[in-house]
Amino acid sequence: MTETQNRDEIRAAISELDRALIDTIAKRADLVEQILEAKAQQGLPVRDREREKAVLNEAIERGKAQGVEPDLIETLFKSLFESSIQRQRTRFDSLRDEELHEANVAYLGGPGSYSHIAAQRIFERRNASVVPAPKRDFISVFRSVESGEVDFGVVPIENTTTGSISEVYDLLLGGRCNIVGEFLLRVDHCLIGRSSGLGRVTRVYGHPQALAQSRGWLASHPEIETHMAASSTRALERLLEDDDTAGVIAGADAARLFGFDVLEQGVGDHEQNITRFIVIARESRNPTREVECKTSLMFTTRDTPGALVDALTGFRDSGINLVKLESRPIPGNLWEERFIMDVEGHIEDQAVRDALKVLESHTREIRQLGCYVADAIDAVSAAE
Repeated sequence: MTETQNRDEIRAAISELDRALIDTIAKRADLVEQILEAKAQQGLPVRDREREKAVLNEAIERGKAQGVEPDLIETLFKSLFESSIQRQRTRFDSLRDEELHEANVAYLGGPGSYSHIAAQRIFERRNASVVPAPKRDFISVFRSVESGEVDFGVVPIENTTTGSISEVYDLLLGGRCNIVGEFLLRVDHCLIGRSSGLGRVTRVYGHPQALAQSRGWLASHPEIETHMAASSTRALERLLEDDDTAGVIAGADAARLFGFDVLEQGVGDHEQNITRFIVIARESRNPTREVECKTSLMFTTRDTPGALVDALTGFRDSGINLVKLESRPIPGNLWEERFIMDVEGHIEDQAVRDALKVLESHTREIRQLGCYVADAIDAVSAAE
């Protein structure tokens, strides 16, 4: 047997194992679906973290015995878990609608923007196509939802590098929209332009958020001027009109979409750069309680010493994790604040209800902003 024949036989054997692996994954997915169905019928939580941990530990030990790297086993099984979790979210979340084949969605910017990609990913999960309604600013997104022009709006509300987006919080508090979903998008900023390379770039366009999240890289290139654009799409359009001495801070997806080159990857300040988007709608319905949820609330405290601390004790005593607490000024009321809070749990959970009773006793106003399926970043990755 020649060396070529031997190599071909080995490759054929590997291909056969690959096919068997795919068949096994498909069979596993079918069995997981059966378990999800059974849990849904019994009203049981669909996620069992202790079970996931036990399965992963057993797989790692089995892999070690056969010389398989633990990191490879962990990556494989966490991907399988995440796939299952995504199906759970799709099945039970408040955006789920058997008749939702397409959705009219408003978002900031146009093709290549963060919000454009987030909107596509959100509704792809629900097997719905997006009828785009790009807007120039956040207020236009909210107004188009409130007027009924579109079904949903998708807006960024916070970023792990630059923090909360105050304008979005203010529009949410001052309007009539409800939060019906969230999506976490990992952002990998790049310098994109034409193929002449970084050395010729003298100016860079970008959305203020993209530029702010790339301060360190920009500071290391003082020869480059920065120019803000209303959206990532507008920055890319300006690049179309410019020459090869211009660039844009955006993502690899945007570069491909507009036919540009990635001149340098990883120009963002932090590797773990994640933007949280919310989905807004005029009307909302609570998801079922079988899946992990978040509840968002707005409240104002009584004007007494320690009122905020006292108001939050119910969540501590009920074992409710408070994952976000944001304050915003009340227009027209000097030095008065209202608070926005995200907690882990469904609005109908008994522990959440008990905590809310305590909150009510120390507040002047409470408003539910939304109850929706919680997202996770375990396996979510994308560029702008």
